[in-house]
Amino acid sequence: MNKIGFGGYRISNRSDDHREALRLAIEEGCSLIDTSSNYTGGESERLIGEVLASTDSNPLVISKVGYVQGNNIQMIKELSLEEELVTINDNLKHSIHPDFIDNQLKVSLKRLKTKTIDSYLLHNPEYYLKTQGSTKEEMYKRIEKALVFLETKVSFKQIKSYGISSNTFVDPKEDHESIDILEVLKIVKKNNLKSFKYIQFPLNLLELGSQMKQFDGLNLCEVAKENNLITLTNRPFNSFTDKGLVRLCEYEVDESLTEEHAAKSYKELTKTLKEKWNSERDDEEEEIEDLAVYKQISGLWFKQNSVDAVEQIFYQYFFPMLTSVWGRSLDPNEAKPFFELFELAVSYTRKNMNTRAQEFKKVAKDTGLIDDKDMDLQSLALDKYFELGADYVLCGIKSKEYVENLKSYF
Repeated sequence: MNKIGFGGYRISNRSDDHREALRLAIEEGCSLIDTSSNYTGGESERLIGEVLASTDSNPLVISKVGYVQGNNIQMIKELSLEEELVTINDNLKHSIHPDFIDNQLKVSLKRLKTKTIDSYLLHNPEYYLKTQGSTKEEMYKRIEKALVFLETKVSFKQIKSYGISSNTFVDPKEDHESIDILEVLKIVKKNNLKSFKYIQFPLNLLELGSQMKQFDGLNLCEVAKENNLITLTNRPFNSFTDKGLVRLCEYEVDESLTEEHAAKSYKELTKTLKEKWNSERDDEEEEIEDLAVYKQISGLWFKQNSVDAVEQIFYQYFFPMLTSVWGRSLDPNEAKPFFELFELAVSYTRKNMNTRAQEFKKVAKDTGLIDDKDMDLQSLALDKYFELGADYVLCGIKSKEYVENLKSYF
């Protein structure tokens, strides 16, 4: 297979950009789309259903079940599943109880506008092991009950296959929160679960746990191949190090951007902010510099190593602060320079990301981790993942630009 899958983790049916990206990916031949019942509160599944309903293409669709968030927290109380409910915090719970799976599968089918889903995965069932007093024996009992139930859903043609998505498949199997693929395969064999077809796990150049030969001399990818399982790998370009996030991609950016340039642009807009703040308030009120949000933003807005972090800073803090200062929403002319500042922050962040990526690329080539070819880091990484045993590499895609960069792998 060795193909890119469209990762639907952050897409929403309320975004035209996401809709256009998904449509283009399908037009370019994308053969697999991955989502989950909890992604963007169900809006990911809704977008996929809406787009697929408007096309004759028929990519594989994989969804997942397990997380209890948002409206599902009240719903699960009504299903009386408190006994097997894993509580992480007030806003995040987890369940793979058959009754919850049944409920979420019906919801997923409706959102996806289909009568059957190609595969339905248990989503991080190791969450049970985060609770006090938890045991692996009990976790595997829960997994077994869930997988047996999913086999019945195949017979009812609501799903064609099923599997497990786990962040801890790649961890040392002795770790308390890890899932041992060999234990899962024992469950599959014991119950003659013929439709267990997929496993999903992290794989990137700095997270290579799937290559540990800890399963009777085989690694996770080799075990999967030996048992005719299809491997879906995630987090291909986001690696976390002791120096923070390393994004394993290189972007086209204006390399002439400097910290001084960024600081000057911010200083000019800060002057506008202060003038507006002072004109709307009495002299004895606090200065804008005293606001906690202002202090935080001023010190970190252009120092990020992730575009997601920039978006969070601006959309959750900076832009709401502007509305507070003006006492209303800004008109397009008033808002324009602040959106230009946002674009500058994105560009500067991409420059920061490039610096880290290029440093890593040199080390990775020098150590033989990736081929010493004149290719961008993203392509070198993808080629490596397929070499290591990934059937599909799931890439979180939100823009047409990203699709264009990846289309040769669809």
